[in-house]
Amino acid sequence: MAETERTQSPYVKALTCSAIAFVLAIGAYFLGYTLPSFKSASDAASRLLALVLVPGLVVGLFAKKSPKTWPLWLIIGAFVIVLIAVTVVHEMTASMRV
Repeated sequence: MAETERTQSPYVKALTCSAIAFVLAIGAYFLGYTLPSFKSASDAASRLLALVLVPGLVVGLFAKKSPKTWPLWLIIGAFVIVLIAVTVVHEMTASMRV
């Protein structure tokens, strides 16, 4: 049975995307751009952290379990797509979280 090459440190790459997205989101928050569901600064920081960590973990898991090697551009692209999907679902379900 041939050994397949795996993606090297997929979680580190995906969570680096999460860290960069978190820094950009906090910067945008301080410039006045925010999601409608955020009520306060502490609420925004904790939700932003969760919003960017979930896609990083999901993409890291997919890249680790994939039998093919994921290039960096694929990890970044998948992260952006999952981040958008998670954010849309978060905003759509905001009225349910009271």
